Amino acid sequence: MMKKVVIILNIVVFLMIFSFCGYGIADQTNSGSSTTPSPGATTHIVEMTGNYEFVPSSLTIKQGDSVKWVLIEKDHEVASGTVIEGPDGREGVPDGLWNSDTLTRGRKESFTYTFNSTGTFPYYCESHVDQGMIGSITVE
Repeated sequence: MMKKVVIILNIVVFLMIFSFCGYGIADQTNSGSSTTPSPGATTHIVEMTGNYEFVPSSLTIKQGDSVKWVLIEKDHEVASGTVIEGPDGREGVPDGLWNSDTLTRGRKESFTYTFNSTGTFPYYCESHVDQGMIGSITVE
């Protein structure tokens, strides 16, 4: 009898630990920059929609600000780089500054990158670049 109680308690503890392993992952924010935004910096929001677009698709920010791409619908990625017209349609050419990997719908996922240099930074969704899912960040 005592052995059964111990086994049941072990199973309950195991299940509790296992159920908490994934807790909070859905709200995880990937950070594309290892530096912390400077004091007074702003985080700008860009939504990734089910209409294969970034909203807004172009944004002007200040050096040291961050952009947080928030997944609204469908699975998307955000990668820095240019878009060219290839033989089979539009193609993204990554420049290696950042890549969110796939953000999965239904999980409230996002990706944040801090811009520490001035310039214009084009980006695109790797899966939907041919549908025109492209954008640009200008850092002053």
